[in-house]
Order: sequence, then C-alpha cells, then structure tokens
Amino acid sequence: MSEVQNAGKKGYCLLYFFLFLFLFVILVVSVYYYNQKFLPA
Repeated sequence: MSEVQNAGKKGYCLLYFFLFLFLFVILVVSVYYYNQKFLPA
C-alpha cells in the first residue's frame, strides 16, 4: 500500500482528470448526435 500513498495527490488528480475528460467527450459526442438526429433535413 506504500506505493499508493507515494503516488499521493498527483496520481489521484491525474486519475480524476482523465475520468472527467472521458465523461466530457462522451457527453459532447452524445449531445452532438442527439442534435443531429432532430435537425430538420
């Protein structure tokens, strides 16, 4: 468990940053396709 504590705050910040980026990309893509589906042809 010492490795986890040594990684410390920076490791968790990086982890949460990538998690946020991943969710943000999914949100943007889903909104983009959702809007495209309901646009008048």
